[in-house]
Amino acid sequence: MNKCIDTPIQEMLPDLLHGSLDEQARRLVETHLAGCESCREDLDVIRMVKSAAVFAPRIDVEQVVRQIPPYRAIVPGARTPARAKMVQWLVAAGLTLAVAGGGSLVISKQPRPQPTVAAIAATQTHGLALASNLDDLSDGSLMQLMNDMNQFDALPTAEPEPVIAVDNSDSL
Repeated sequence: MNKCIDTPIQEMLPDLLHGSLDEQARRLVETHLAGCESCREDLDVIRMVKSAAVFAPRIDVEQVVRQIPPYRAIVPGARTPARAKMVQWLVAAGLTLAVAGGGSLVISKQPRPQPTVAAIAATQTHGLALASNLDDLSDGSLMQLMNDMNQFDALPTAEPEPVIAVDNSDSL
């Protein structure tokens, strides 16, 4: 069988099948089909493909649009934006630091009273009071005790002998 070489007619075969040709073009294609067995076979193949093809169902746009809920404007609440909250926290932190820093500066500039011997002895006797009853001593007795303590020799009189460790275990 010979293949038809009339390309414009072959290109109009799908349009003939769909009914989208004008009257003059339809008559021209039908006249050609009456004498061309190759084009008739091509038209049969196109019909068979069209009947076997599974087309997507028609989408009812109106029904889809009816399913969409109506538009409601979003009304923001009276919430403070995050940036404003951040600024508030920074201001509060700055004020806190200023107050704390100013207070510590005022305290550090005040003159401190020098502790007296009795005050020093009173603070030190509480530690010693655990060993004996030193709370009942007078100021003079405390001064004498402190002078005696300053004369103590805290260093050992002789150097300790060096210790050499010997390992007698049998480990292989």
